[in-house]
Amino acid sequence: MFVFPALIVIFAVSIYPVIFSLYLSFTDRTLLYLRAPKFVGFSNYSNVVSDKLFWHSLKLQLSFMAFAIPLELFVGFLVALLFLKDFPLCRLLRSLLMLPVFILPVVSGLTWRLMLQPGYGLLASFFNSISLGPKAWLADTKYAFVTVVLQDIWRMWPFMFMIIYAGLSSLPSEYLEAAQIDGAKFWQRVFHIIFPLLRPVMTMAVLLRMIDALRIFSEVYVMTYGGPANATLLLPLYIHKQAFEFGKVAYASAASVFLLAVSLALSFYLVRVSFRGEVS
Repeated sequence: MFVFPALIVIFAVSIYPVIFSLYLSFTDRTLLYLRAPKFVGFSNYSNVVSDKLFWHSLKLQLSFMAFAIPLELFVGFLVALLFLKDFPLCRLLRSLLMLPVFILPVVSGLTWRLMLQPGYGLLASFFNSISLGPKAWLADTKYAFVTVVLQDIWRMWPFMFMIIYAGLSSLPSEYLEAAQIDGAKFWQRVFHIIFPLLRPVMTMAVLLRMIDALRIFSEVYVMTYGGPANATLLLPLYIHKQAFEFGKVAYASAASVFLLAVSLALSFYLVRVSFRGEVS
């Protein structure tokens, strides 16, 4: 009985929206509907599969995750290694490094947009000073996607650092001390002891980041709104435009189901790989 209110909240905010979205995906519901929605079977799913823009957005979404998450993991791991030994101002620096992850995505996106303004932006001025401008970075199809990825790496690598550093701090010191006594060098200890022991922690960090990255929206919305020429139209923004710009709620629900399926498939794969590693 004590968990019943919690179950109601979980059902209301997590399960019911999925069920309702699944129901909408089989109807002809529009944003400004004046009649009861009709059942249309798999028509919306068929339209989604035949839409080239959907596949373009899915490709961008997977590319975004393929570039951003490994780089965030790499930077977070290296910085966590640096903080293995205490040094002056260690705790203060560790706290300051965490600041970007607490910045709201929409604020981060607006900040990067202002910094990349060709006329007065801080980053744009820096690029101009090293003969890489003046250039409208967010209006160029070659650079807009890269800037979105860089913005995400800047904001979220401390998240990886936080999880990996916690994992590093909890590793049994006996293995590292024994390896050091046997003459193992620093990078040998990293690759043969630290990395294998941290594998479950890193898998969990990647899984959490992947779930978060699959719903990236606010920063892209304020930075580029999916442009230029759909160069940054990631899947959540594509779904948002279909639902609230074109009014195709049922179609957007079908696309959301695809996004959920991608999320579940990637999560299952990661958990399975992690489980195999633990068994071996």
